[in-house]
Amino acid sequence: MKSLEVMGKDGFGADFQFFLFDGTHDYYYGLVNTAAFLANAMVESISADSCDEYHEEGYNGRYATSNSCGQYKRSYQDEKCEGEDNIYSCDVDPNMQITAVTKAPGARSPPPFMCKPGNSDAGYWDTSTGVPVIGAYSNSNGRTDVENCCWWGRGALLTKNICNLGKLNYYLGKGGVKQGRRNVLYPDIDFCADPEATCSSPASEELRWRTGMFEWSEKVQRYSSENWNYEDQLRQLVDGGLRSESLRDFITTTSRILSSGCHKRGCAMPYNPDIEIQKLDDRIENFDLIVNTILEMKSLLPLQTPKPINPLPSPPNQSPSLVSPNNNIEQTNPGPTIQLAPQTPQKPIFQPSTNTPPTPQKPPAFFFLPPTDTSPNELQPNVPLAPESTSPGESTDLDDNGMTNLIVLEDNGTFPIDVSRALMLSVMLTSVHFVVL
Repeated sequence: MKSLEVMGKDGFGADFQFFLFDGTHDYYYGLVNTAAFLANAMVESISADSCDEYHEEGYNGRYATSNSCGQYKRSYQDEKCEGEDNIYSCDVDPNMQITAVTKAPGARSPPPFMCKPGNSDAGYWDTSTGVPVIGAYSNSNGRTDVENCCWWGRGALLTKNICNLGKLNYYLGKGGVKQGRRNVLYPDIDFCADPEATCSSPASEELRWRTGMFEWSEKVQRYSSENWNYEDQLRQLVDGGLRSESLRDFITTTSRILSSGCHKRGCAMPYNPDIEIQKLDDRIENFDLIVNTILEMKSLLPLQTPKPINPLPSPPNQSPSLVSPNNNIEQTNPGPTIQLAPQTPQKPIFQPSTNTPPTPQKPPAFFFLPPTDTSPNELQPNVPLAPESTSPGESTDLDDNGMTNLIVLEDNGTFPIDVSRALMLSVMLTSVHFVVL
């Protein structure tokens, strides 16, 4: 929760931050935005309990040591920022030598990624024997060495390449200090000189989350191209009632933006079908799990008020002419003439009723009956809140009548009670392996 507070409420000295929308009427959007972030983080790092990217691409149990240069035909050292943003890109140092601190689980799984100068025959790892084999063996992009190959993914979203790590260094690290930026979170960490700092520094427990939240904020939330704007699409998804088809389309498109930097299928140039969206089905399943099962978002959304139906207009030139016994008025648009006969008033006839009064019926099974024994520990909306009802670290925000629907978190704003608890539940259930959020 601390990282959400820092990246989404306090900010990190930039003109953008992680979307929480913690206002009274907008927090729904913040919950769905957080769910989309977690759905991707679960695939990228949480499921494997790893801070570093690890070997995924192999052939017949052989994993090229040069996978650290880039997997699925990518070359991380060559992925610079485009246009004016190229000023953020890290400089590549051929003398850099780094070994990752985490690797894939399993007794015979390949070793951690590494980079070092020279060594044109880095070889491969053989999972059948669990030992390295030295010799010329290339990855899918033709690399057999690991020089300049220190830019693999790290953190919750596996932030990778010299562009994304350069932006991280500018907004959160020492690169921003060099440019005169204030309020930098990690002024002593140079993410370009030490990309592994996200996983190996004393602040790694929080950095692995904040690195991911930064990339989501900068790359996904700010995305706007060809009539597709992330924030607009997020609002349309929630306002439309979070329909299943819309959920699938939204997480598919946002996952493509995260992996390829664009929203249309096949949009990455040059197009690489191998990296269209890795493990898309898992991302969709995670998103649905968080939105519909953990958060139960549809129960939190306000009911849509149906719009009034306007009466249909009368057909033209079809209004009848009315002629009463005491009045004969010619209509300007006469239709069929209706003669109204005089009515003779009749006296009402009263007869005693022989029917017995109806027996009151029991309410149907779905009729709401108030509980007879409400637990004092169960939070109810618009009910006086006892002091002991709050959780540790929380205080309540009461209105004039001593009622509350809000929880104040560390004097940094308020969340509705159901939203605060739901958000904390989602984070705890989906981030078991990352101790500090």
